[in-house]
Amino acid sequence: MKQGTTSPTLHRKWRVFYTFPRAEKKCEKRLAERRVDVFLPKYESLRQWKDRKKKVVEPLFRNYIFACVDEPERLDVLQTPGIVRCVSFGGRLAEVNPDEIEQLKIAQQDPQRLGLVDFQLPDIGEMVTITEGPLQGLRGEVIDYGGQLYLILRVTAIRQAVRVHVHTSWVRPDPDP
Repeated sequence: MKQGTTSPTLHRKWRVFYTFPRAEKKCEKRLAERRVDVFLPKYESLRQWKDRKKKVVEPLFRNYIFACVDEPERLDVLQTPGIVRCVSFGGRLAEVNPDEIEQLKIAQQDPQRLGLVDFQLPDIGEMVTITEGPLQGLRGEVIDYGGQLYLILRVTAIRQAVRVHVHTSWVRPDPDP
């Protein structure tokens, strides 16, 4: 690389895009086909119909998809069928911390343990790291909900969170709060 030039990845940021309802998986496929670095967190749930039950894979955050893009790529993503807009707060484009994306990717390795938090998040809580089991390395905030231990992973850019059920013996206080 010549002196004074920069790597194109230095200007890439994880952005949040809002999709049409139930278009998240199609948008993920379209963007991946165009070689965009895209991430759609998913979880497994058991759905009940009148005649049967079935495990289905659903987007963890409805109507949201993440893409690591620079500005020209962001504008290109906005032209994708199914994408409505790039999420912003207070006039600034939402930017997801790469560590939060990594945390979601670790959590998604065991999608049966994931569930979306549907209550107001506590402001305080102990930060821990999972030291054992399939989610080893995952960091988050601990809450106790109904006598069960859960780890909260925050995605601050979209003001959402994920709840992961963990065994008490698997967590240790985080040395880097």
